[in-house]
Amino acid sequence: MKLDSYWLDTAPAGVYASEGPAQGSFDVAVIGGGFTGLSAALAFGRRGASVAVLDAGRMGGGASGRNGGQC
Repeated sequence: MKLDSYWLDTAPAGVYASEGPAQGSFDVAVIGGGFTGLSAALAFGRRGASVAVLDAGRMGGGASGRNGGQC
């Protein structure tokens, strides 16, 4: 039985993803890499802010990636 959603199973690995403590300084820290967190990070980034997205797991790996895989 597969536990990963179709999206998680087929999505490319994050280019900027890294494990461990965040290094450096950022204007904004977004907690959570689901729909809301990634949307907020994109909006801040488009306005010129340096953004760190922090998530305990994979981006889109929680409810945002399981509901239908639209992340």
